[in-house]
Amino acid sequence: MYISVSDAATKFNISKRRVQLLCEQGRISGANMVSGVWLIPETAPKPADGRRKRIDDSQLSSFGISQKALTVDDVCKVLSISKATAKNWIRLGKIVPDIGDQLFSPGYVERFVAELKSDDNTKLKSRRNKKSATGKILYKDYVHTASNQKLVSDLLELGIVKDERDLLVVLANFAVQLYYQSRNIQFADNNVLLNFLSQEHSSEFHILIEDLIGNNTIDPALLNKLQPALSKEILFVKGEDSLGFVYISLQDIGQRKSTGAYYTPEVVVNELIDRLYENDANLRTKTICDPCCGTGNFLLSLGLKGIDYDNLYGQDIDPISVFLSRINIALMAPKISALDIRSRIIISNTYFDTFAQKFDVIVGNPPWGSDFSEEDALRCRKIFKTAVCKSIESYDLFVEKALSMLEPKGVLAFVLPEAILSVAAHDTVRRLMIDSCSFRFISYLGNVFSGVQCPSIILGITPDNEKTVVGCKVSTGKDAFIISKPRTFFDATLSLNVSDEENQCLEAISSIKNATYLKGNAKFALGIVTGNNKEYISTEKDDGNEIILKGSDIQRYGMTPSGNYIRFVPESFQQVAPVEMYRAKEKLLYRFISEVPVFTYDDRQTLSLNSCNIVIPQIDGIEMKYILAILNSSVAAYFISKRFNSVKLLRSHIEQMPIPVVPVDAQVSIIKKVDRIMNSSENISGLYRDLDNDIMALYGLTVEQIETIHTALSGKTLFLKGR
Repeated sequence: MYISVSDAATKFNISKRRVQLLCEQGRISGANMVSGVWLIPETAPKPADGRRKRIDDSQLSSFGISQKALTVDDVCKVLSISKATAKNWIRLGKIVPDIGDQLFSPGYVERFVAELKSDDNTKLKSRRNKKSATGKILYKDYVHTASNQKLVSDLLELGIVKDERDLLVVLANFAVQLYYQSRNIQFADNNVLLNFLSQEHSSEFHILIEDLIGNNTIDPALLNKLQPALSKEILFVKGEDSLGFVYISLQDIGQRKSTGAYYTPEVVVNELIDRLYENDANLRTKTICDPCCGTGNFLLSLGLKGIDYDNLYGQDIDPISVFLSRINIALMAPKISALDIRSRIIISNTYFDTFAQKFDVIVGNPPWGSDFSEEDALRCRKIFKTAVCKSIESYDLFVEKALSMLEPKGVLAFVLPEAILSVAAHDTVRRLMIDSCSFRFISYLGNVFSGVQCPSIILGITPDNEKTVVGCKVSTGKDAFIISKPRTFFDATLSLNVSDEENQCLEAISSIKNATYLKGNAKFALGIVTGNNKEYISTEKDDGNEIILKGSDIQRYGMTPSGNYIRFVPESFQQVAPVEMYRAKEKLLYRFISEVPVFTYDDRQTLSLNSCNIVIPQIDGIEMKYILAILNSSVAAYFISKRFNSVKLLRSHIEQMPIPVVPVDAQVSIIKKVDRIMNSSENISGLYRDLDNDIMALYGLTVEQIETIHTALSGKTLFLKGR
């Protein structure tokens, strides 16, 4: 049994705020947050008072860890994990406070960080802690030239570039090689840097190279160590950011991820520029800025397509990236002075400081998932409408900032995660775009970033008073069309991947009379997160364990258990819902990952893993099996797939599905067919189609709209029971 925060406060004789804080710190055993509310086991003991004075020592360790005692919050920052994850790790004994109750010594945390970074670490090998990742990766899709790809591959294999100083020297040497090639200057030895710097006369390019490496004398011992790298040749290819390719591939992943930098594949850069040209035939005369320019790949490609380099501007917070971007521009435009390049490609934090002038076009790939210091987060909350949520998303802020940098009727073209179109966390930035912009073009790219499972888009918008989608050019990868009719965006969800006919069908479903919704009328819960399936899941049945379902075990109206068993000890698992959710008299189970919604009915109190989640509808006068039929219907499959365009079935998706309110006798008719499907051992595809037609009729769909749905779902796996 579970009690509330208020009940626990009375039981422990402390304040409700103190109870909530103890829950957040993971100090109350078995406490879980469900739907934003903390639930506490009735038998949980009161934690001992863990408040202690900190050790007064502000020095930092070699890992940048403070030398005073660390709180749970401090450890979260060091490890780049959430409080919920830290709480679970403490509960499972993966990290153990070694000072008092909930404090950690710097030495303990430093050893833990070292273990995470070690190749032989197995303690948390099941966790994909992306921001704690280290190492270097070859980003082959960043450039197309085979010899430059091989160069970087060889550099990675050599492994002699160890730190930033090494990297700067290697980059500067390659930059000089590119300079000589671009100017048709012959050089006999690839190790050209020292000779270039020793020349008596100073050139414009000297200034940019010195910006990169600094004014310090290069140690001969360093050059000797780096000789195997400096002796290699880089190939100058007009418009190709080969220096950026070297930089991102030799830069540590952890450093890159902490800044939210996802370097854009060449094919994506070119497609964005193509979309800009399609939108504006006079693009060559426009001023263009990339406020997150990195090493300048967008600017290089724009110049290659005919944009005057005098009209190109860029900005980035990473000095090395900016130095390389300036060098790239100098290689392509020899007549531009170093002073001019420095004035147009600047080092600055775009959130707080940027160019005084406005621009005709803003382009780029803003950072995704950047870390913010407490000071910067507070400052952002004072400046940006899109920083109002508990967590701040960097690309939301960049959209808002970029819109403020545009001339009237200007165009913003960004590479963004597709999640910005529908996920609840980005509601504010969507409403900002809907309320102030017209949509010019959008390309659905899918997973285009190497090693990153995040569907992406190219989005082109214009701040104006028309605020329309009419004329928006859409490319889905399979289809291309132009939106020709105005649209209403329900719940600020941007369904731009549907044609006018498909959208008309969506609006018909959304606007049915006398509809109800599961939002506010249902309990939702995740399946069990064990933290280590190999340890807790067995394929053999014994007296102490019971069956547990995975998402792949769920079919529409049925389940085919794959023979997995678990001993249900909730306090041992990383994350569990309240026990009563699993043991409910009746509930619906659904696949978390699926190209169409897949639900089944369970009245046997069956356990499930987090690939198989739970919803318990609680709508007066509406039967659960009737709701099951709606959620398993082609109407729901069409609505959810077209509205949200995601293989992940989120709670917010289910909550927005309109459910027709019908009399009991109509529900009974539907439920009888559901029961026949669930209890039949024969092929029931015909019965399923009959039930599907009944549900189509409840939504009042026309013959044309029904055909639109069938066409859209053609070829999709429906997971029919008995197929």
